[in-house]
Amino acid sequence: MPATDDTTAGLRDTPPRRRGRWFRRAGVGLLVLVVVLSAFDLLGPRRGDVTARSGGYTLTVEYPQVTRAGQPAPLHVTIDATAGFGDTVQVRFCDEFFNDLDFQNWYPNPAAETTVPPWIIYELDPPPSGTTLEMSLDARVSPGQFGETDDCQVSVLVEDEPVVSASFTSWRMP
Repeated sequence: MPATDDTTAGLRDTPPRRRGRWFRRAGVGLLVLVVVLSAFDLLGPRRGDVTARSGGYTLTVEYPQVTRAGQPAPLHVTIDATAGFGDTVQVRFCDEFFNDLDFQNWYPNPAAETTVPPWIIYELDPPPSGTTLEMSLDARVSPGQFGETDDCQVSVLVEDEPVVSASFTSWRMP
């Protein structure tokens, strides 16, 4: 028997089976879905914000609502106090939110940091003038993190008790 160079010798002549067609259609549908979601920017990084008012304070938190590993995850907190601030400003964060972040820096830097599980409490100097304090965290999601959601609460404390709190959920995509 002579050797053949025919590259189609082992292929079948019958049309693909019904099951194979459905798998291909499902695969093409999944690819189309990813492209459509990406076109409407539903898979990319997104910021969210939440505002709470209580006890003469207004707390606004801008947070990474949707992010991915290696992407920036900035956090910005604005505190307005109608009666002004005391000697220090205490801001309490859930500590679990920070487990998957690579910190760059807080702006301004806290004067003190305390951990009372499941919380991290930062003490900041009050602003030199005015009734608004802003703090920002420059951070990234750690590389190699898998997708999950993190629920967090931020509170302003007066005499170690929360006077205003805001909650948010951040989704880290794979």
